[in-house]
Amino acid sequence: QQQQQLSVEDELFLERFKRRRNEAALKLESEKLQRPPSNSIYFQDPKNVITTILKGLLQPHAPLPYFGYEILYQSSTEQWQDVLRKSVGAPIGTETELIYRALSRTMERGGHNQFGILVGLGTDHNVVATASLSEGKQSIIENDDGVQEYYTIEYPWDTLDYYDGTAWLECRLRDKLSDELLCVLGWSLEKSSDGSWLIDGIDWQDFREMHRPGIGREEWERICG
Repeated sequence: QQQQQLSVEDELFLERFKRRRNEAALKLESEKLQRPPSNSIYFQDPKNVITTILKGLLQPHAPLPYFGYEILYQSSTEQWQDVLRKSVGAPIGTETELIYRALSRTMERGGHNQFGILVGLGTDHNVVATASLSEGKQSIIENDDGVQEYYTIEYPWDTLDYYDGTAWLECRLRDKLSDELLCVLGWSLEKSSDGSWLIDGIDWQDFREMHRPGIGREEWERICG
């Protein structure tokens, strides 16, 4: 009688587990459909592509580990994927999951890491005590989705569309509270065969005192430096 009761409980547990697993799989597929790369009408505007990628990187491990890095990598041309791969020292043929992990380690590492601003480490990489923190200058604000944001994304100009399948877009990251200019990113974009906008290059200029100004896309190739 007891053994039979345990068997029924096990069956109920397995049924619940399968249901949750299927629900999680459906939710993940739904998340991917709402992220680039995509040729949907919404993502025909490059500003929506870049904004979605940046917001995904702010919580790079939601809804799954390394998900933000997957979106970044899959939203890149083969040429820019090659730059990302080389930036973390991964040889040709490395499994993409390992590249995502390597990007996570390098972009989330401590120390003098100017790219930490993209992955939730704060405007000045304030994972350690700093004068800015003690003075209350670190402005982390939670948005309606529960995501902590400490910068705003500004697009000072319209997308420069060359009408040959390529485009260029500038965005500026500003402190959420003080409106101080933090970084300027120039995005070179290229359309894929299915009409999705992909990243083909990123130019980076840093205006924070603790980081020297970026001098171009070679900054990314020194990400491990």
